[in-house]
Amino acid sequence: MATIQIPDALLVKNYIAGDENALSILIKKHQSKIYGFIYSKMPDRDVADDIFQDTFIKVIKTLKSNSYNEEGKFLPWVMRISHNLIVDHFRKNKKMPMLRETEEFSIFSILTDSSLNAEGRIITDVIEKDLQKIILGLPDDQKEVLMMRIYQDLSFNEIAELTGVSINTALGRMRYALMNLRKIIEKNNIILTN
Repeated sequence: MATIQIPDALLVKNYIAGDENALSILIKKHQSKIYGFIYSKMPDRDVADDIFQDTFIKVIKTLKSNSYNEEGKFLPWVMRISHNLIVDHFRKNKKMPMLRETEEFSIFSILTDSSLNAEGRIITDVIEKDLQKIILGLPDDQKEVLMMRIYQDLSFNEIAELTGVSINTALGRMRYALMNLRKIIEKNNIILTN
């Protein structure tokens, strides 16, 4: 039986309130992404394990000191901590990898600033609100599958179990939901990009 995904913000709040199990759920939920990121930069398994542990020690200290500011960005925040610990490790060992500009490689291809400026955030908020209004107009069965898949990141097997339908029915509902969204967007000339 699949379990409903608990949002990170609620897990963080529960952990700060004293629920130690909430941290365990958070770690299990994001372990593969965080460890995979660390291991991709640090292929020495022992060092990667140490950095992974240090990352969560820092997470725990920050959460326990009430200095974490919840903005719905738990995973990016943890990834930033692990990234900083990797950089610290290279600095301490003076083994910062040298990346030289060549015809095949440009440092600018990996350096990006994906943060949005104020205008970009406003536009993104408007787009998200417009999309939510459109989704609310879908038939209930399609809306339910779409919300579970996109916002709760559930697999179609999990959706089928939770809704009591076959996986083919869940897939079909998702397909119709997307088709209906496209029709509404095209009919009303809605632009969902910034």
